[in-house]
Amino acid sequence: MLAIQAAHWALALVPVLILLVLFVWFDAFKLMSFREIILLLALGGVAGIAVYPISGRLIDALPIGFSNYSRFLAPWIEEAFKAASIILLFGFNRIGYKLDAVISGFAIGAGFSVVENIIYLTIYPDYGASTWLVRGLGTAVMHGTTLAIFAAIAHELAERETREAAGDFDFSPWWFVPGFFLAVAIHMVFNQFPDRPLLAMLGAAMFAPIAIVAIFSFGTAEAQSWLVAERAEHKAQLETLRAGKWPDSTYGKKIATLSERLGADATTRIRRYWELQAYLVGEAEETLLEEAAGDAEYDPAEIRAAFAELDELRGTLGAGTYAELKRLLPFSRNDYWEVDELRQRLRSDAARGKNI
Repeated sequence: MLAIQAAHWALALVPVLILLVLFVWFDAFKLMSFREIILLLALGGVAGIAVYPISGRLIDALPIGFSNYSRFLAPWIEEAFKAASIILLFGFNRIGYKLDAVISGFAIGAGFSVVENIIYLTIYPDYGASTWLVRGLGTAVMHGTTLAIFAAIAHELAERETREAAGDFDFSPWWFVPGFFLAVAIHMVFNQFPDRPLLAMLGAAMFAPIAIVAIFSFGTAEAQSWLVAERAEHKAQLETLRAGKWPDSTYGKKIATLSERLGADATTRIRRYWELQAYLVGEAEETLLEEAAGDAEYDPAEIRAAFAELDELRGTLGAGTYAELKRLLPFSRNDYWEVDELRQRLRSDAARGKNI
């Protein structure tokens, strides 16, 4: 009996987690750490717990409900709860590239489905293996796929803002509307086959890898193109600053004006802060490109020293000057995300004793 129950739990919970591991492995840039994946799964789990009192109790049968609620209303509610986590990640600038968005979406959807299936496994322990196979390879994969597609579409619509200067960033809820409607539509189609659950399962199991691998392919090429172009731009910016000049741009002119107003000492600190930030952004981009090509190599001591000096300069500039400078700097939210990824990579490599 215990062996049968264990098999049911494995059928319901394992397939979507295996797919998640495969998608993380396919990521050329290795953007996700184990800790980040666990946190994303937990976010999805929280959404699954939160939605159950509203949606789960009204599901009339497994593996797919037969009522109009299950077929037409539940997808709206469940996708909204899952989408809230992705919107939160966008708001806190925790999503950089489309690959990052897809993996984050699938991981949150996987966490949602795992918690949902644990609840149902507990409530309906006597259901057969076919039920849990449909739940694990069909419903769970569908939950991950719809949120991955939602996140990819939101990323596409947000690109213009996230790649412009962070000081000009304007968060828009409209980025999330088209992807939400598509996620609901896919979810709703899946729920239209209550009398043929195996067909729904096969549809989800076939559609998910094709859709996500296609987005992965596009996202990888897109990210590499951006990295090459932006690395050259930041390298030129760094060379200009190291030559004692201000970059010939609107941002350079505004920062030069700010520096003149604050005096010679402040000018030195401002120029050095911009120089260090440009260096770290360039190093982050170089490291990501090297990771995609094989194995990233960098000088950890030099990068740690740059981070330390940057943090020190932030304090010596003063809160007011720093806030104004950051608003004027030409770095995008995507650039800052890349630098944060570099900082995390440095910590992770140090913990593993690599590049120390």
